[in-house]
Amino acid sequence: MEPHCPRCRQDIVQRIRRQGLLDYLLSIAYIYPFRCQVCFHRFRTFQWGVRYVKQTLEKRQHDRIVTRFQITFSGNGIDGSGTVTLVSLVGCAIETDTKLSSGQILQLQLKPSDRDPAVAVDAAVVRGIRSPVVGLQFLRFRMEERERLSQFVRGLRATQQQR
Repeated sequence: MEPHCPRCRQDIVQRIRRQGLLDYLLSIAYIYPFRCQVCFHRFRTFQWGVRYVKQTLEKRQHDRIVTRFQITFSGNGIDGSGTVTLVSLVGCAIETDTKLSSGQILQLQLKPSDRDPAVAVDAAVVRGIRSPVVGLQFLRFRMEERERLSQFVRGLRATQQQR
């Protein structure tokens, strides 16, 4: 049985690395730490009979979902556009021909569908560049915009799980 977040009741959670002695002791009794991918709440839950093999977990705490939709961005005298190839609740990877630099702050307009208005991200930072792919971390956006992005990511996840 998949765990659910006790705060928002979503089942989009990811097991995370144990931190501290308490987490290690609780894991003996099948109680493991998880993080909700929707509200970011860290919690522990009972997983009877499940033993997680120690493995190197990815440092990212949020699943990235493969997708393809348009994005426009601006900031520091630069206007550009591109295609989102990976998206999560905290960032995305885009393909663009626009020259960007690491640490640059941008405003984004994510356009996941033609029928809905774009999701506005007030501030995102360029975290990595492997031309033509640029990694962006979302820093600030309004709560209603965050909720729209969350609904979109949940829909993508559900669609991909059905395949």
